[in-house]
Amino acid sequence: MAVIAAATVTRSQSAAPQANEAAVAVDPVVLQAESLIGKSLFLRGFYSGHDLKCDAAGKAVGGPGVEDWTLCGINILKASRKSSTELQLDGVRVAIRYNPDAHEFQRHPLNDQKIEIVMTAPASPSAVEAAFGGMFSYGIDPALQRSMPDYWRHYFDSSLAWPNDSLNGQTIYQLYGQPDQPKDVTLPKPTQASEAPKFTPFAERDRVQGSVIMRVVVDAQGTPKRIWLALPLGYGLDEQAVQAVSKWRFAPATREGVPVAAAVYVEQKFVLPPPPHH
Repeated sequence: MAVIAAATVTRSQSAAPQANEAAVAVDPVVLQAESLIGKSLFLRGFYSGHDLKCDAAGKAVGGPGVEDWTLCGINILKASRKSSTELQLDGVRVAIRYNPDAHEFQRHPLNDQKIEIVMTAPASPSAVEAAFGGMFSYGIDPALQRSMPDYWRHYFDSSLAWPNDSLNGQTIYQLYGQPDQPKDVTLPKPTQASEAPKFTPFAERDRVQGSVIMRVVVDAQGTPKRIWLALPLGYGLDEQAVQAVSKWRFAPATREGVPVAAAVYVEQKFVLPPPPHH
């Protein structure tokens, strides 16, 4: 709510306050924008910048960088007019960490990571709501999930079909340690592992450690395919784990001595050295 003008009240006017109260104007566009405060928001475009510009439809302009969705949460703290034609949103970036005990994604505000979004001001409150629907996801909604990489999409919906690849039409033996898994198929074994994945700066700073567990199909040539998350970690570390494992090579699974495609769990651990003693 913006105060536009205040009337001066003289001693002789004070006897009639109802006729001379401060004149206050409400900006309905800003008022609608303030409804974002306190909501669990994600930037739909997974933008990595801290100074974003958007058009009146909520689409980013200027080609900002992108990153994993677990580093693209945002808490809006303030909405205001930057000018007669621009709306400004101020907030902080929010990192997402998966809590395996509670089986939920938890928000961790990065209060020193300020974000400023300047957008062409929509013409009406209803247009504001439409613009924000294009700019933000209210929680992890289906549209946000569909825009994620395959390894996240299949985490949220394991029934999704994979795009056509060299595995189409092949038997893929499921070797997930289940009692009914085939006994005559040997497990694939890593023969070449890439360098350990790097910590994201925020994960290192907040000392986020743990394991990312992935489901991986190793084809008959020993190449990892169709990687998707079984147990995530958050803070952008899942993306790092998938990228690292995609570069591994394996001795493939075999059945009666013949190489076959097999699906297995692969774990990538993230362990930080202990903090220095002072």
